[in-house]
Amino acid sequence: MDPGTFRYQHLSSPNAIRLLILEPSKDQDEELRGTLIHTTLEDCDYELIEAYTALSYVWGDPTLTGTLTLSGHVFTITATLADALRDLRDDTRPRRIWADALCIDQTNISERNSQVGLMGLIYRVAGHTVIFLGPSTPETDRVLQSAPHSSMNFYPSWNQSQRHEIVQAARFEILNRPWFFRVWIFQELILSRDPWVQIGRRRVRWKDFCHLLLHNGPNSLSRGKPDDGEEPLRMLDRMNRSYINGGGGNNAGNMLALLQARRGLGATDARDFVFAHLGIASDQWNVAQSVPVDYCSALGHVFARMAFYILETEDVETLITLLDQQAGVSNGEIPTWAPDWRVVPSPCAPMYKSNKLSHARVLLAPTLFLEKHNILGLVGHSVGTIKDVSATFPMSSTLDLQGMVSYQATVSKIAALYNSTGGVYYRGDSSGQHAMVSIRNREEEHLELCRGLFEEWARFLEHLPVTCPTDPPHQHEQFIESLRTWTEGQLGKPRIFVTSESNDLMYIMWTYLHPKATASSLDGRRLATTHDGKLGLVPAQAQKEDCIVNILGCQVALVVRPVKVEPEEEKGIHEDLMFKLNGRQSLQEPGEKHPQYLDRLPMHGPVVGVEHYAVIGSCCFDGVDPWAVNQIPKGSSLPNEKS
Repeated sequence: MDPGTFRYQHLSSPNAIRLLILEPSKDQDEELRGTLIHTTLEDCDYELIEAYTALSYVWGDPTLTGTLTLSGHVFTITATLADALRDLRDDTRPRRIWADALCIDQTNISERNSQVGLMGLIYRVAGHTVIFLGPSTPETDRVLQSAPHSSMNFYPSWNQSQRHEIVQAARFEILNRPWFFRVWIFQELILSRDPWVQIGRRRVRWKDFCHLLLHNGPNSLSRGKPDDGEEPLRMLDRMNRSYINGGGGNNAGNMLALLQARRGLGATDARDFVFAHLGIASDQWNVAQSVPVDYCSALGHVFARMAFYILETEDVETLITLLDQQAGVSNGEIPTWAPDWRVVPSPCAPMYKSNKLSHARVLLAPTLFLEKHNILGLVGHSVGTIKDVSATFPMSSTLDLQGMVSYQATVSKIAALYNSTGGVYYRGDSSGQHAMVSIRNREEEHLELCRGLFEEWARFLEHLPVTCPTDPPHQHEQFIESLRTWTEGQLGKPRIFVTSESNDLMYIMWTYLHPKATASSLDGRRLATTHDGKLGLVPAQAQKEDCIVNILGCQVALVVRPVKVEPEEEKGIHEDLMFKLNGRQSLQEPGEKHPQYLDRLPMHGPVVGVEHYAVIGSCCFDGVDPWAVNQIPKGSSLPNEKS
């Protein structure tokens, strides 16, 4: 906003806010006039006569503008705000309005920081909230005219055909408007005492608007689901349920749940993906300590601090799962270990996790956040380096699995052989249960069937299209040759090759090509081999020479990419790292003995092999159990991520 000759007066107290007193006019086209007054939220909360209305709207294109005269000074505002004020303006009475673009000095970063921290209270205290959706059309007028008037116990009766026409008009003329896809609106709706939906000059209460589109009669608001299964109505239903159950924001969920639910929506300032939820997050006070509202902080730093908060309050696996949900490698603005909340989640299924060693958890997984450098420090060790990668696997739901007659027949024969020899049984040890099968006296038959199974795999891969234009020529063909070498080495091993009792890559391939499987970890990912002959499942973004590392406290491994750091910067990072490590205790509590845990990684003394990586995503390599004790190297290393 360009204030021109208008100058804001300093807000004098922590709970002070400004309100716009919008002058009345009967002429829609008359220029907008008003004054800004100072008040406090306490005074507004006790106001019985002149409660203010909070405006919830979309800022819109900043190049399209209008003007408002404030105390004789011209103030430039966006066209969407000008439209909203014209339609809110009363014919005869001044109206008290709170609108963020006007009532917060947007050029004053310190004020923005403090006022955004009050946003939750501002919407709670407002007598009403008007959700302004833009100009009206004949269709929107018809929809709003059709809404019930619940406070007067008036519920119009519509037959099914009439209601269908109303719902269709709302879908195409209302529910696709930008307001429904902005990140701020969730807090504004949840916290509002009395929200209204306004289009043009016509408005109805939110609950009546939802009643019209989601339910068929009075008293059905809390139990019904949309009878039209299309996404716009499902979206409205989710929003309305959040409003009903939100309890003024007290039951909206913690910050992580809110971020996941709103991921990929629109925000003029991407930092608001975090800041816009502080007013309703159940853990808002803890989040505010870790990620205070600060518009001086770079976007990457805000997202990095949020990521470290998630890591501290959840675990490493939760953070990695969030990273797996965003396709593509960071462009450098956001550290690769921090989720980019602007990105719409990908449809990939979670990474496969072996059930072996599932109970052998680490007591403490040390993590370090070097804020100055936006670097996350994790303890880990190398598993290998990628040699060859396949093409990206399509979603299994798009495959003609029933048409793979020869493959399905081979799988059925192997499963029948297992059943005929006594079926699957289990053996347990300190690391967990392991499925076993006896093939006594039928070893040759089993060998030939498994060889046929692997040939079916290779045949399937040979017809897999290479859809990524940046894949090097012949990369996929080279991978198939590596796969043949690996499968030849698996023949004759005492393992289960098909059915739900198989594990690692056998299970991953079996579920991917199973006709009744709903989702597979292989969907949208690749297979890869390492230089030392391992086969694994890796993200679609993985490349040759990417590294595979096991991370302390995590049940999945990571694909990471080496990052070059200049010597001077490396020196500063190392100094900060040593300062952070100073005084750290060992991984176990004093006096505790847990031989199945990883108690060989001390945090005292020198750190061996500090390396810098960009995070690509999680992975799983056949036969590599995260944190099997015999895999731990003699010295510990601390891989760092450098964005």
